[in-house]
Formats: sequence, structure tokens, C-alpha cells
Amino acid sequence: MLGAQSQNPDGFQAILKQGFQLHQEARFAEAIPVLMRAHKLDPLDYFANLLLGIDLLRTGKAAEAIPYLQSAARAKAGEEIPEEYLGEAEAGLKAYALAAEALQRAVLRGHGSEESLEAWAGFALERFHQIGQDLRASEEGLEVARRLQNASTRSGQEWKDQPHCALTIPSLERRLAAKRGTLDAAAAYGLSVCYAQEAGAAAARFQAGAVNPEDQVALHRLKGDVQLRLRGDAAAAEAEYKLGLAARPRDPGLLERLAEAQLSAGELEAAGQSAEAALAADAHRRGALQTLATLAMNSREYEKAVPWLRKLAEVVPGDRTVAVELGRALAQTGAAAEALEWLRKPLDEGYPDEKGALHALLARVLRSQGKEADATRAEAEARRLSDAYQARGGAAAADKESGNADAHEKVTPDAQ
Repeated sequence: MLGAQSQNPDGFQAILKQGFQLHQEARFAEAIPVLMRAHKLDPLDYFANLLLGIDLLRTGKAAEAIPYLQSAARAKAGEEIPEEYLGEAEAGLKAYALAAEALQRAVLRGHGSEESLEAWAGFALERFHQIGQDLRASEEGLEVARRLQNASTRSGQEWKDQPHCALTIPSLERRLAAKRGTLDAAAAYGLSVCYAQEAGAAAARFQAGAVNPEDQVALHRLKGDVQLRLRGDAAAAEAEYKLGLAARPRDPGLLERLAEAQLSAGELEAAGQSAEAALAADAHRRGALQTLATLAMNSREYEKAVPWLRKLAEVVPGDRTVAVELGRALAQTGAAAEALEWLRKPLDEGYPDEKGALHALLARVLRSQGKEADATRAEAEARRLSDAYQARGGAAAADKESGNADAHEKVTPDAQ
């Protein structure tokens, strides 16, 4: 069956070229309707689908981007680029198992190209970081995080070798996703170890093949990510990102990471400047938005935090942490009714509240809205969580005094 391109090649090619020019100028929102016209003329064209997918992704529409990227991947079964962007889109929607599979396909299709290795290593490092953040939201998770920290500093090797990690990661991600609201410590530990191992291996392969200047810029970013994500060395990471920025001063990804490293190092003013520079180049950079929101929340400048958190809620819709932080900020600015809308659903769905502080805030907001019965229930839940937290703390202290410091550790390194 002949496509529309063969029936009207001049019209199709002219429209596609116009869309591509807008894409090259980073005018993604303007490019989308032009590329839609091209796609209507030939729905199977590789470039029309690829460019549409990329530009939708760059304008914060990951869910809409996925079908076009999938079509591009089918159109050229040996091409790695659609799979890399597909992995980015799935990760943006927190479909991490699908993201991992797409990025692994990219490595296979690209025969271990520098671009595919960089994408896979970057994803692995980001997931390692995200899982670590999630673990720190509960006492049980903190135990796992401490074990991971011990593993990273163990003499002779950073991480215990885990066989078949590439195959294990998607299944562990599905297992972790299936228990949303509760901690699957074994899956979290196994994923963290596997992601660290995979990131290290991919980074080593990338470094061995990085020869041209563009590869060197990417290598500085990847080495910075390893320092920041795996080793927690913000100063070393900052140095790597600055080396990359010396060659590519307006790169939003490097600026975003630099801001995060500066925030970790306590360089607050510099972190804000770097994050704002990243957003000037790409207004949908989640990490830069997170840095600016964190700076505002930590300094209790809630009025400044609200717009950053609103933008984050648009970029990552359904993110419960963003919803809770936005609810907190709104409550502090007196917008109680809207704060209630953002706080209530995540807490009802089991968002971690180990000490009961969020339920106590919810109770105050409910009471300010005249919902006395709901406020009383939220207050009771806050007391229950607080009492349970204190009881766990007392039990842990008793275990430590009796020489049984590991009594509450439920997971072994091999548990998968």
C-alpha cells in the first residue's frame, strides 16, 4: 500500500521541512501543529512520528508522545533514537519497567553506541537516586538506605555483584510498582544494587569509546552523575558539570545537574542561578523546577515556592510528593481550600507520614474549612502515627542497647 507521501511528496516534504526547522530552533510548541499536518499526510513516516514524539515530550506531554515514538520505533526497527526518547517518556510517567525495557532495546539496537549507553547509564543513576529518596521517607526504608550506603563503601568493591541485572530490573520495577503505598524493601534494595552496577558498567563502556568533543561533554555529565548519585560527592560532581559547560555553556541538562550539585553542597545562591538558567533554555526541566521549589520551601518562602510547585505539577502530573509539597505551601499561604485538594488524596492513598506531621497539617486545614468531624479523624490518625513512630524508636534503642542492632532488618542482600 502506497503512503500519502508518494501521492503528494512535495506537499508532505515541504511541511515536514517546516516542522523540522521549528524543531531545530527549539520552538517545539509551534512545531507540533505543523508536524501534525505532515503526520496526517503520511502516518507511517519515521521522521514525522519521531519529531512529533520528541516535541510533545519537550512540551511536557509525555503520554501523548508515546504512540508517535512507538510508531517511529516500528518504522525503523534497527534505529536506537526512538527507543531512547520512548524510555525518557515512560520514565516521565513513572512507568519505570517500560522505560528500562525501551532503553535496553536502545543499547541493543545501537550496538552499545555512546548515545545509548549514556541514556541507559543516566536513567540508572536517576532511578538509583529516586529510590534512595523514596527509602528515606520511612524508618524501614532508612534501614535499606543505610545498608546501601555501607555497600557503596565496602572495601574491595562498591557493590555486591548481582547476576543478570539487565533482565532483573524490569521485573523488580513491576514488583515495586505493584506495592505502591507500601515498601517492598527487597525489591528496592535489589533495584538499587542493580542500577548502581548497570550504571557503572555503562559509564565504563561509554568512557572507553568517547573520542569526539560531543562525547567528551556527555562524559563529563555522566561522570558528574556518578559522583552525585552513587558517591554523594557534590563538589566532584560540580567540577565535572562545569567542565561540560565550558564547552556547551547553555546546555539545560548540565545546568540542571549543576544546580542540584550546588544545592547539595550548600551553595544556595549559585544553585538558584543555575536552575533559572536551565529553565531559560528549557522551561520543562523537572530537576531545575525541583531545585527552585526546594530552595523556596527550605527558606520558608512559601509564596515563591507555589508557582514552581504548580509548574512541577504540570510537568509530572499525579506525582504525590509534588502534590503534598504544593499542599503544604498553599496551607502556609492561607489558601486552605486549595491546600486541602492537594493534600487529601495522597494521604488517603497511603503517602508516607511516619511521624504524623502531614495528618496534623491536614487536620488544621480541615478545621479551618469547618470540617470538624474530618479534622478530628485526621488528628486521631496523626496521634496514632506519632505514637507508633515513637514506639518504634524506643524499640530500636532497646535493641541497640542489648547488642541486637540488626533486629529490625528484614532484608538480606540476596533477597529478591
